[in-house]
Amino acid sequence: MSDNKNLPQKKDSAEVALQKTTSLLSITNKILANRANRTLVVSDDAWLDELIAWADENNIPEKQLPRDKQAILALTELYLVNNQFTELPESIGKLTNLTVLSLAKNQLTKLPESIGKLTNLTVLFLGRNKQLTTLPVFIGNLTNLTRLGLSDIHFTALPEFIGNLTNLTELDLDENSFTTLPEFIGNLTKLTELNSYNNQLTELPKSIGKLTNLIKLDLSNNQLTELPESIGKLTNLIDLNLRDNQLTELPESIGKLIKLTGLNLSNNQFTESTEFIGKLTNLTNLTVIHW
Repeated sequence: MSDNKNLPQKKDSAEVALQKTTSLLSITNKILANRANRTLVVSDDAWLDELIAWADENNIPEKQLPRDKQAILALTELYLVNNQFTELPESIGKLTNLTVLSLAKNQLTKLPESIGKLTNLTVLFLGRNKQLTTLPVFIGNLTNLTRLGLSDIHFTALPEFIGNLTNLTELDLDENSFTTLPEFIGNLTKLTELNSYNNQLTELPKSIGKLTNLIKLDLSNNQLTELPESIGKLTNLIDLNLRDNQLTELPESIGKLIKLTGLNLSNNQFTESTEFIGKLTNLTNLTVIHW
């Protein structure tokens, strides 16, 4: 009889033990979940700590780059000009609301790949970073760019992925070491302004004729000896600067650029007649000094 009386007690003990185990597992799971959440929060804010530490180290004023997370994430324009820093942190890629980013006049030697995540950028200035020898291929992801400044970086060639930036309207390539412009320049059909003065250009690609929206073209201070006939297709040109080259003649197609108001031909080596310039009846500023 005593054994039978004890049976219900054993069953109750087993149920209690199971309930305790279940409760313990639930508590353990909650603890682990809380730890995971805390780790996630730390991980999520690690980029912010990195960015602020970089800004402090490089003495970036708070008026240029705030130290508050919400203010940083709300930035649409960021001008970090003439600060002399040599690198950018990968965390710059978190500022996805940026539409304008100027990094001109620094000492950058490279750019982080994360810059390719700033897909809302419409303006990017990288000029006067004379130690910057290459661009990350991810720049080609910034297809909303309308203005790109690559002046005075001492590039010898334009990376092919620049041809993907088909919304560009203004491209600055002046004061580099280009000897030619690539054929893919013809992909940038929305360009209205192309500046490539103070390079070492000896020729232009035929594809330059595809840039039919160009209003301003500056090719001064290069080593051009001739121009392609296709330049005559740039019928929206208003300002053409060919000063300080080695041109001995101009293609007759120049006579088709009837919207030109400014034409600078100074300091070339012309030996052939350029009577067809007389067709450019809208010219108000023709400079031909030192023929």
